[in-house]
Amino acid sequence: MSLLFPDPIEIRDAGMHDGSRVFALIKPFRYISSIGTIHVPAGFLTDGASVPRVFWSIFDPFGPYFHAALVHDFLYSRQSSERYDLDRAEADEIFKEAMFNIGIGWATRETIYHAVRLFGWRNFKRK
Repeated sequence: MSLLFPDPIEIRDAGMHDGSRVFALIKPFRYISSIGTIHVPAGFLTDGASVPRVFWSIFDPFGPYFHAALVHDFLYSRQSSERYDLDRAEADEIFKEAMFNIGIGWATRETIYHAVRLFGWRNFKRK
C-alpha cells in the first residue's frame, strides 16, 4: 500500500462476535505513525470500520480506509494497552492521520473522524 503501511492485510472470516461479522488477522500488520510503529498482532479480530449498517452504501466497512480502521480497532482494544498507552482522543487522531496517509479525501476523512469522536466512546477498550 505505502511505506507507512508496509504489510498487506491478510484476514480470514472468524464468524460472528457480539452480533457482528468479524475477521481475524492472519499475519501481523504494521502502521508507521507519527508516534512510532504500531504493531497489530496476528489473530487480532476486526469488524472493519464500525459503520452502522444503514450507512454501508456510503461507507463500506471494508472500504479504502480499511487499513486505518484496522489500526484504530486495535488501538481501541484492551490488547493494545499492553503496548501503547493512548487515550481515546489520541487513538482517534492516529486514525485520522492514517486515513490521510492512505489518501482518503478531506470530506470522507472528516466525516468518519467526527463520527468516531461522537460515538466511539461506546467501543473504546471494550473490545
